[in-house]
Amino acid sequence: MNKSTLSFLATGRSGIGHLRRVTTVAHALRRKAKALDLQLITNAAPAGIACDELGVFDRILLRPRAEMAQVVAEASGILVCDTIELPGIERAAGRKVLILRETPADRIASFRIPGGLWDRVLVPNPRAHWMPDGSALSTSVEPTGWIVRTTGVRRASDKPAGIVVATGGGGTEATRNLLYPILDRLLADTRGRIGAPFLIRQAIGPRAGGAQLAGADEVFDPGGDLNLTFRAADLVITTAGYNSVLELATTDTPALLLPIPRSLDDQAARVRLWGPKLGHGYAPKQHDAAVDWLSAQIARPTRRAPIVLGADGAARAAELILDLL
Repeated sequence: MNKSTLSFLATGRSGIGHLRRVTTVAHALRRKAKALDLQLITNAAPAGIACDELGVFDRILLRPRAEMAQVVAEASGILVCDTIELPGIERAAGRKVLILRETPADRIASFRIPGGLWDRVLVPNPRAHWMPDGSALSTSVEPTGWIVRTTGVRRASDKPAGIVVATGGGGTEATRNLLYPILDRLLADTRGRIGAPFLIRQAIGPRAGGAQLAGADEVFDPGGDLNLTFRAADLVITTAGYNSVLELATTDTPALLLPIPRSLDDQAARVRLWGPKLGHGYAPKQHDAAVDWLSAQIARPTRRAPIVLGADGAARAAELILDLL
């Protein structure tokens, strides 16, 4: 490794959100500086990211999270860590960048570098949306805007995807045990309300273990093209992960968002903010309102205007990273 090597360190066990974000930033870096040496270090195979997208990295290394920092311990390049607590990061010699996704205030201190500071903290949203008190993390805390791959409105050439339920965010058994009963009740009540058959297609990721909703008629793996499935869908029902919500926002597809509990990710707050913009946000105490919205959307399908997300956050993140070379 040399001073022009950029190492992205991201967890792949909790879903593809971290991998999606660093891959998007890596592509922005490659567009700005083609000669860079880019490597990805992660603790699980980057399933769910398309092979042609992963080609942006010169190499991909799989290591347990406890050993990831050892790989770059003597590196003189730049280390970019995506919202990950990384044992031993303080011993790495390179410049250190933290991408800090929206995080509860009482958890921010867990990302401190023992005895030191990050050279830069990048916040992947507009300043007006969320800015942490990052003074204990770095002297340079910069908002980038949303980091997202823009998808666009449905095209005449798109094969219609129908009604899609995306449960990738429910990859763990504990989360599925909370999420699936809500979804099955929602689908059953909607079927009862409409009184006519409709087809439900469930998109599951590689970490879902093949677990199928009782109310799903079909199951498929969208691979790295979930955003294109979102664009082609008549309607999407999905958990409220950072990437899923933003990728849906750039389409014209109506969506019903459901929160799932996460240790760092306040999906309930995201549903309250984005639900009305994209279609509807599910609230446990307002189940019937979600059935009403879903039934009306299925009976009388409509599209919506894409959300304008502002400046390209990946391009801005790339600029701020390159500034450290």
